[in-house]
Amino acid sequence: MTDDRPPPTKRQAAVVRTIVALTAQQGYPPTIRELAAKMGISSPNGVACHLRALRQKGYVVWVEGKTRTLRAR
Repeated sequence: MTDDRPPPTKRQAAVVRTIVALTAQQGYPPTIRELAAKMGISSPNGVACHLRALRQKGYVVWVEGKTRTLRAR
């Protein structure tokens, strides 16, 4: 099976790794603010931009309007 998704940037790949690590550590997905704090990104909007790009590329999914539904694929 081949992966036809566009490759993530280095920073986007770091976001995915952080999502996976925090989910494993906490037992539930992180919030955008938790991701921002863990990655040293000062603005939650910066993380949100990465997440939107990752969603378009097919690396993450979440349910709109629901908290802690973020999942890495």
